[in-house]
Amino acid sequence: MSRDLVYVSPDDTISKVISLIEKYYFREILVIENKKLKGIVYSKEIAKKGITDPSKTKVSNLTMSPPPILSPEQDVNDAANLIFKTGLRALPVVESGKVVGVVSLHDIVDVASKTKEFRQTLAEAIMSVPEVIKEDTDIGTVRMLMREKNISRIPIVNKNEKLLGVVTIFDLLKAVKPRERLNFYSMTTEKETTMGIPISTVMTTMPTKVGSSASLSEVVSIMRDDETDGVIVAENDFPIGVITEKDLLEVYVSSLSKKGVYYQISGLADEDDFIVSTVDRMIKDTIQKMSKLLNPQFFFLHVKRYDKSGKVKYSIRTRFRTDKGIFISKSYAWDLRDAVNEALDKLERIIMKYIDVKRDRILGKSRFKKMNM
Repeated sequence: MSRDLVYVSPDDTISKVISLIEKYYFREILVIENKKLKGIVYSKEIAKKGITDPSKTKVSNLTMSPPPILSPEQDVNDAANLIFKTGLRALPVVESGKVVGVVSLHDIVDVASKTKEFRQTLAEAIMSVPEVIKEDTDIGTVRMLMREKNISRIPIVNKNEKLLGVVTIFDLLKAVKPRERLNFYSMTTEKETTMGIPISTVMTTMPTKVGSSASLSEVVSIMRDDETDGVIVAENDFPIGVITEKDLLEVYVSSLSKKGVYYQISGLADEDDFIVSTVDRMIKDTIQKMSKLLNPQFFFLHVKRYDKSGKVKYSIRTRFRTDKGIFISKSYAWDLRDAVNEALDKLERIIMKYIDVKRDRILGKSRFKKMNM
C-alpha cells in the first residue's frame, strides 16, 4: 500500500478535486476528515454533472458513500478481488478507524506484470474492440457516448482513418474546469458552448500504442514509461483494440482461480437476492452450453445502473475468455434480467458466428486440397 494519501475534505471545492485528478491521474478521490473516511468523489460523476462553477461547489455535494475498506494484514489477492468486485481503482486501508494507506489498481497491476500469466499472454488475447470517433466529433457527443457505453477511453482518427489521438475521462474534465479569466456570470454560457467544441481541442495527442503481439508484461512496462492507465492496440496505424488497467486486473483475478471456470459478476450489490440468483443461473447455463464448443477460461459480467428520470436502466458488458480468444457483448434494458439475457444471447451468437466462420475456412481448405490432388 501507499502511505502517501491524496484526499480532500468535505468543505473543499470540486475545483480542488479536479486539480488532484489532473495531477495524479486518479479516477476517484477519497474524502477524509480528521483521518476518518467520509466518502469518495468519482471523476465520472464530475464529468456527467452540469456543474456551473466548480470553484463554488463543495465536495460534500458530490460525495458518495464510503467504499469498502482493507486492513494492513490482508493478502494482496484479497485486495485484487475486492478492487475488481467494486469496480473502483483504489481502496483505503484502515486501521483502528483511521485511514493509514491506499491500495490501487495500479499497484495490483504492477504485481501482476511479474507473473508467468502476463509474460505469456499477448495483447490481442484481451483487448476490447474500441469505439472509434473522428477528430471533428463534438465534446457533448463524446461525453454521451462514454456514459451510454460505460467506457472511459476512445481512440480518435483523422479523415484518413489514421490514429490521431485518444480522449479519456480526464480530458473531458478539462471541458468542465472553468477558465480563470471567466467570471461567475459567464460560466453557464461557456459550459454550453464547450459541449459543441470538437474533441480534438481536449484530446491527448501521440497516444500510447502497442502491437497486438506484445505481451501483457510489455504492455504494463509501456504504460509505466508513458505514465498512462491504458493503451491503444494499433495495426497499420489504425486502432483495433483498447487495453486498460481494468482489463489487466481481470486477467490477474482470473488466474487466482485454480479449478474450473472462473466467473464473476460486478455491480449487483444493491439488487434483490432472487434476481441475483436468477442472473447467476443464466450465466452458468451459458457457460455450460458454450463449453461444448470452446474451452472457457473466465467469464466476467459488469452491471452499470443509470437513473433515468426516476427509472433505473441497466448497462451490461460481458467478457468471455476462451482458448480461442476473448468474446465481448453489450446490452441495455430497463429490467436487469432482460438486459443480462440480451447480453448472453448476443454472446452466444457472436461465438456461433466465430465457429461457423472457422468451420467454413476448414472446409474450404479441405476442398482446395482435394482439387489439387
